[in-house]
Amino acid sequence: MHLKFEVYEQLPQSVLERGLGAVVRDGITSQIKMTLTESIFLIAFAVALGASNSVVGLLAAIPPLAQFLQIPSILLVERTRIRRRVCAVASVLSRSSIVLMVLIPVLSPGVSGLLLLVIGVTLHAVFNAASAAAWNSWMKDLIPEEILGRFFSKRLAVQALVGILFTLGAGFFIDWWLLLEPGTVLPYSIVFLVGMIAGLIGVYFIYTIPEPQMTLDTPADGFSGRLRRPFKEENFGRLMLFSASWSFAVTLVGPFFTVYLLQVIGYPIYVVTALSVLTQITSMLFYQWWGRLSDRFSNKAVLRVTTPVYVVGIVLWIFATAPEPHILTLPLLAVIHVMLGLSAAAVNLAHGNLALKLAPKGDSTSYLASWSISNSIAAILAPLAGGIIADFLSGSSLSFRLTWQGLGYNLDLGLIDIRGLEFVFVISFFVGIYSIHRLALVKEQGEAEERAVIDAMVAQAGRGLRTLSTVDGLRHSVVTPLSQALRTRRARGPREGMASQEDFSSD
Repeated sequence: MHLKFEVYEQLPQSVLERGLGAVVRDGITSQIKMTLTESIFLIAFAVALGASNSVVGLLAAIPPLAQFLQIPSILLVERTRIRRRVCAVASVLSRSSIVLMVLIPVLSPGVSGLLLLVIGVTLHAVFNAASAAAWNSWMKDLIPEEILGRFFSKRLAVQALVGILFTLGAGFFIDWWLLLEPGTVLPYSIVFLVGMIAGLIGVYFIYTIPEPQMTLDTPADGFSGRLRRPFKEENFGRLMLFSASWSFAVTLVGPFFTVYLLQVIGYPIYVVTALSVLTQITSMLFYQWWGRLSDRFSNKAVLRVTTPVYVVGIVLWIFATAPEPHILTLPLLAVIHVMLGLSAAAVNLAHGNLALKLAPKGDSTSYLASWSISNSIAAILAPLAGGIIADFLSGSSLSFRLTWQGLGYNLDLGLIDIRGLEFVFVISFFVGIYSIHRLALVKEQGEAEERAVIDAMVAQAGRGLRTLSTVDGLRHSVVTPLSQALRTRRARGPREGMASQEDFSSD
């Protein structure tokens, strides 16, 4: 059967609407694939096979390392001018490679299965990266800029709901199987198989998305010059520096959340998945809200409000087991996961939209590829460094204590005990602080001040409370302190657009 990959010079509105629906449907199937074959279940599978922290870091570093294949992918995209074909073929190869992970319990269980797992993850990442350059440029031309925030917030919200359902289902399925047959890795294989099938179904939806005619500038400095140009363009270079530092902060610690819950605290897989679901539920509830705010104000303003929440959420992990797991460990972890879900919803949405917005239309493929590569460099180094640091400091500890001796009393309170993986959390916190500083230097057309976003959040909270209660005193008891607290923080914090050496947003 010969497949046609039509390109539209002028995209009719009806075709565009059908295409946007296909983008959402591809997002659903892709989310099923990602939920079941990446993140929690991939790390848990590796741990079950006997992976060390360094191996976990390697598995997390492979996908960003593969993003360097976007460089030759740019040439392929620009030579064929049919991004849909490149994306569809690469997606078939990427999602089919998951079969190697599916077959591990049959072909090579145990420690030797880790090698096959690494090979499967590598092939999946390599072909997935080959499709990324085509996909980013394609979406840049397909989706109208004025609805960018609302559209992707809707898509991400739907994906979050799907991720919640499949995370819960897979988590309970694996635990049920392990109760019947402890020590087996076969349920992970079955979960990966379902994810692979869903991913292959998604390729059909990719094929049904229409493609506008590709616009391409032909600069005199050639292909290598086009790759260097985003780094020379001052504002986009600032974005890439923020993105790289943020990527380093997040991926330094992200792969080890699951390891920490499973090995340090000793939770079963259903508790780990339940906490992950809490994060996804929070993200789902806030995606469309952040989408409206980013369209109304700016992507940068939303990021300025929410990135600090994520960074604080990271450092709070060290208090979950201070000095040992305690009665408040699980409630504190629940609060942390809510904070991460709230902020991740905004960061995932506004960060990508900001890159799409700042990339010039005629040269978006190379700009977005360079942006992805800069993120990838950081995301390669961070988990590798995190794994090495965690293994190297596994027997080390740093304690901060409050002691009192006198008047017949001996008091010794352990305030903070930092051990093993917790050193990685602290380092990630400080890198995140630096990343927030770099964000302040990025300029976005039509950007609003952080103050405007905070005021909108306070107003929205007030409207929400009015719908929940008719008691006016309840609303004022919550909204007024919240408003004052946010305004106090705002008065002490940086002002948008300032660039002096003394200000937090200075260079």
